Amino acid sequence: MKDQTTLIVGASRGIGLGLAEEYLSRGWRVIATVRDDEGEAALKGLPDADRLTVERADVAIDADRKALAGRIDGPLDLLFLNAGVMGPADLETASDAEVDRVMQTNAFGPVRLAWDLIGRVRDRTGVVAFMSTGLASIADNTSGGYDAYRASKAAQNMLARSLWVRAAQPRGIAVLSVNPGWVQTDMGGPGATIDVPTSVRGIADQIEANAGRNEHRFIGWNGRVLEW
Repeated sequence: MKDQTTLIVGASRGIGLGLAEEYLSRGWRVIATVRDDEGEAALKGLPDADRLTVERADVAIDADRKALAGRIDGPLDLLFLNAGVMGPADLETASDAEVDRVMQTNAFGPVRLAWDLIGRVRDRTGVVAFMSTGLASIADNTSGGYDAYRASKAAQNMLARSLWVRAAQPRGIAVLSVNPGWVQTDMGGPGATIDVPTSVRGIADQIEANAGRNEHRFIGWNGRVLEW
């Protein structure tokens, strides 16, 4: 399909910036959100930026979400909710404000924005993707740690399922909860096992493979299905 459009929410750096670059390289029109001038400059420096539109929004702020939704006409072939923060490593000593920020940024904000935008996603072939993590797998949690982050992404997975059941499934829209792998970003650190280009190529390939399947799946960048 030609003239495909994606909205990538949280694209100022790391995987989000890499996704914007990947989709531009594939010929898509890209709408990407940032929160500051530095993020906007990074995006506008990408190759093929003539097909790029930069928007400002913070997913944790209701007014920003509503304003962004009002500026997006659609149809969107892909809505990718990438915004996220790691938060405190130790839940026992974390403040209420720190925990609230993690939950709002990683779970409630992105899913609320998805609800605001689901009407702009293309029927039958459209995809809504959330940046999840392998740390959100309850079945695979054998080490603990970063519990606020784990809980926020597990909550995101559950909220994504409800979005699919209630709003996406009736229109044939696939919903994906995506584990990008352990990636060499500010969050993943230099010791991570894969680089950003490898992760985003795999993610884009999986989105293409799942378009039209009308399922909610928890999958990795390499197509591996994760246990909930």
